[in-house]
Amino acid sequence: MKFKPGDIVIKTTGGNKMTIFDRISDGVYKCIWFVESSVNESIFNEEEIVTLTEYKRFLKTEERDDKINQLLG
Repeated sequence: MKFKPGDIVIKTTGGNKMTIFDRISDGVYKCIWFVESSVNESIFNEEEIVTLTEYKRFLKTEERDDKINQLLG
C-alpha cells in the first residue's frame, strides 16, 4: 500500500491537492478535494497520483532542467 487515508496527494499531471479518503483495492484509491465550498471525489490508480512532496521535487527538477537548457540553448 503506497498511500494511506489522510495522505495529501496530487495528480501526476497537476491540479488540486487531494486527500486520500480510502483504499478501494490494491493500487486504487478514493480521493477527495475541495473547490471553493464543493467537495469532489474520484477514484485514481496509484500511478496517477503522487505525494505533494514527490510532486514538488519533480517540479524543482523540471525547473532546474529548464534553466540548464536555457543557459545551454
